[in-house]
Amino acid sequence: MKLLLSMRHAGALRNFASTVGELAARGHELHVVFMRRGKRGDEAVLPEITREHPSVSFEHAEDSAPWPWADAAHDVRAAADYLRYLAPQFRDAHALRARAESRLPARWRATLTGPAVRTPAGAATVAAMLRTIEQALPASPTVMKRVARYAPDAVLVTPLVDLGSDQVEYIKAARALGIRCGLCVHSWDNLTNKGLIHVAPDRVFVWNEAQKREAVEMHGIAASDVVVTGAPVYDQWFAREPSTTRAEFCATVGLPANKPFFLYLCSSQFIAPHEDALIRRWIGALRGAADARVREAGILVRPHPRTHPKHVERFTFSEFPAVVVWPPSGANPVDAPSKNGYFDSLYHAAAAVGVNTSAQIEAGIVGRPVYSIRVPEYVDTQEGTLHFHYLLNEGGGLLRIADTLETHADALASALDGGEADERRVRGFVQHFVRPFGLDVPATPLLADGIETLARMRKPAPRPCPPWLYPVRLALRVRTARPAAAGRVAR
Repeated sequence: MKLLLSMRHAGALRNFASTVGELAARGHELHVVFMRRGKRGDEAVLPEITREHPSVSFEHAEDSAPWPWADAAHDVRAAADYLRYLAPQFRDAHALRARAESRLPARWRATLTGPAVRTPAGAATVAAMLRTIEQALPASPTVMKRVARYAPDAVLVTPLVDLGSDQVEYIKAARALGIRCGLCVHSWDNLTNKGLIHVAPDRVFVWNEAQKREAVEMHGIAASDVVVTGAPVYDQWFAREPSTTRAEFCATVGLPANKPFFLYLCSSQFIAPHEDALIRRWIGALRGAADARVREAGILVRPHPRTHPKHVERFTFSEFPAVVVWPPSGANPVDAPSKNGYFDSLYHAAAAVGVNTSAQIEAGIVGRPVYSIRVPEYVDTQEGTLHFHYLLNEGGGLLRIADTLETHADALASALDGGEADERRVRGFVQHFVRPFGLDVPATPLLADGIETLARMRKPAPRPCPPWLYPVRLALRVRTARPAAAGRVAR
């Protein structure tokens, strides 16, 4: 069968490399369309995949033609994405709401942030209006031609939920052409801290029951259209073995081999924009801990792979003994050497610590206890995000969280003692959240099975715009659409 995948950029392959490889190994053809060029290191996975799997092809959609409806489509979606953060469950999501507000079109901001829209009835009325406009908007002709030219058995999209996303055009094009389509959820936080699924695909592939609830309750997807598979991105860590001994690893990074070390996993700039200041306070708390083992332990700080070089320069802690930053400028674990280094740092650590990052999940998969600290400057990006609560609660909870740095430093002593209770806690979370069908059941084949089932379903009839929406489309064209030369590009 033939599959067309729309991805934001080549960096998304880190999360779906195993799935693409599995589908190619099963004899399917895959064509990947990247919406834009990625940032530093994003292209690293692509050559390996295309070299190992000749049936995988790709293109960048940067040269697509301008589209007169693109501005209206972006604005409508950005507005709907903002409105979701006015719902009661996002009451404390101040940072997420501010980010969504910053993406609002300037001409709509005053109206959508006004008192009338902030009432439940006002928000519901505007949201319904925006859904009607979305229905009336035509699919991008460029995307329609691309999908029709490739003639796939199914169209897959990830992540689809960027604020104001133009990937919606691939779902619309598939529906208009009578092709099955699906969303592969990219990450653990995508359904709660991004935008909406504006047009429902035929299937939504999620990691676990928590994400299934999100898809149904927050995005209006029918429960029968949501398929739980587990998290394929994490399959690579379950059976992996360290590439170094502990002594070899400590020698490589510059830590004393005769002491345990704690691993600090940095979060993204959005979650923790001034994390170096917190880390400095954290190290100070450990160096003043009551337990001598904690005071004297080594510390490895691992920068987030998306950390900008100018921010990495802040991560210097030379005033403290036995503290290293490694890799010095961060590294995205996408090739063999970087994966080995990342895995070994998790494996050889006594425990992992972080604010709010998916690396904490990976530490749990490797079997390490995971800790965090509530700090006032990050309350909006910890408890203020819904996905953080999964670390606290799902499957008994992964995180051991402290209210102060001092109590956190004392709690780390238990990580050095070990114990069956910590192991059960970590295993319970990992099975519940990452591999819901069993710790020995990988997610990649299940996702591949689901995609094959989708592509083999009876093809739906093409779904053109209902006639009653044409007056809405005409009104929009007159009021909002710009000349083609000035419009956005729909990729």
